[in-house]
Amino acid sequence: MRKFKFYSTSLLILSVLFISLASCKKCKIEGENVDAGEIITDVAIYPDHGYITQDMSGDYHVHAGSLIADKFDMSTDNGFTRSAFNYTNYSILAYPMTLNCNHFLSREVNIDHDNSTATYKITVTQCKDADCSQQRYIENFVVVPAIPDTYTILHDIQTIEQ
Repeated sequence: MRKFKFYSTSLLILSVLFISLASCKKCKIEGENVDAGEIITDVAIYPDHGYITQDMSGDYHVHAGSLIADKFDMSTDNGFTRSAFNYTNYSILAYPMTLNCNHFLSREVNIDHDNSTATYKITVTQCKDADCSQQRYIENFVVVPAIPDTYTILHDIQTIEQ
């Protein structure tokens, strides 16, 4: 009788464990990063160091008058040659985020010259329960046509968790 209880209990525990593991749904995000609107994808940005957004004091619009303007290089040939960032023609927008390792982004910038604003919209799609133990710090640098430093930069951030 004692042997039967042991096997019954063991079988019950194994069954519960198997069912819980079998019902565990691993999240797989299908999609790719998309840049739209005024974002210029032909220009690559190279900051001097990582986590440079921490030096920006919440002002994520880099223009010629920015304190950190000299900390960026650019390339128009996929990184083969780099030069100082051209703030006459371009500006940099950023918005740092900490995300799960399994994610994709949809980023869009729209400039409203009538109202002197630019809206940087980011939609993040990521797993609710991350499949990884580490998160990623993403600075979300994008190049846009030159935006005057007097413009207000608005951020529209949405997160979709699956």
